[in-house]
Amino acid sequence: MTARPYTAEMLADRWDCSAETVRQLVRSGRLQGFRVGRMIRIPAQAVEEYECQGSASDDCEAASVSTGTIRTAPEGVISLRHAPERKRSLKVATDS
Repeated sequence: MTARPYTAEMLADRWDCSAETVRQLVRSGRLQGFRVGRMIRIPAQAVEEYECQGSASDDCEAASVSTGTIRTAPEGVISLRHAPERKRSLKVATDS
């Protein structure tokens, strides 16, 4: 049985980014997708391939806590070094 395709909103929730970011990935060709009328659908296999590439968009990466480097030890063991969580700055409106 074939897995159902994802919507932009489903992937945005999965990747913790906006649906517009997912749509831009499809438009730019970095993520395979197709249209059903005006709606964009992304095949599950395309999502798996994109996630395995290890290249996330800047918007998704900025929101991710687990951004860091992967190092391979001489014995073939993979060790992860996690970057500290990024804090989002709040834009404060100033009254003039």
